[in-house]
Amino acid sequence: MAVQAQLYSDNIGFPLCGSLDLIDNNGRGFNQYGLSVQQQFYHLQQLQQQQFQYLQNQQQRNLESMMFSQNEIDQFIELQNGRLRLLLQEQRKQQFDVSVKKMESRVCVLLREKDEEIVKATNKSMELENILKRLEMESHAWQRVAHENEAMVFSLNNRIEELREQASCRFNDGVDDAESCRECEEDEEKKEAMVFPAVAADDDGERRMVCRCCYHRRSCVLFLPCRHLCSCKDCAVFLDSCPVCRTAKKGSIEALVS
Repeated sequence: MAVQAQLYSDNIGFPLCGSLDLIDNNGRGFNQYGLSVQQQFYHLQQLQQQQFQYLQNQQQRNLESMMFSQNEIDQFIELQNGRLRLLLQEQRKQQFDVSVKKMESRVCVLLREKDEEIVKATNKSMELENILKRLEMESHAWQRVAHENEAMVFSLNNRIEELREQASCRFNDGVDDAESCRECEEDEEKKEAMVFPAVAADDDGERRMVCRCCYHRRSCVLFLPCRHLCSCKDCAVFLDSCPVCRTAKKGSIEALVS
């Protein structure tokens, strides 16, 4: 009992990290193996060092496992971020392509409408140009006809004045020249019957050109293209040819004869 008390007193202050069976084994501890006090102390120190080394190794393994897990988490997060970035880029690209296709279709429709409007405007412009050219040609033709008619009317008026002067001279001749005047009148009447309208004397004794159709009203219509002044306005409507030369009537002009 004294030896066991001494052993317990010597072990006070030293942590026993080993198995409790070595300490409390029928009250003998390490003595059952026949070890000295120094050997027991050395053995306890080795056990303590082994336990401490074990704890350090365990902590190191736990730390390494934690670090490995953190690296895996970081890699996983980075991988997911990359995938998400690619997905967003692909989505933006698809949205951009869809928007571009919509804009292209709309632009194509607008361009086609503008092309149709340009074609219509071009055709309308060509039609207006053709109408303008035709109107210019008609205007030139009417101007030419007007100049020709003016010249014709002027020539006819001069001829009418000459005929009036000749008729006045014939009626004012003396008795001595009656036969010669009558011969002249007969010649003139023959010529007038072939070329010019008939001439008749009115109630005042003044000669006037009568219609070669009704022989009653004054001749005031000029036939074209023969240029014979031989019909009144009322009869000219029903005549298809000149009463003097029988030329087909292509037109007529009303002469202002006083």
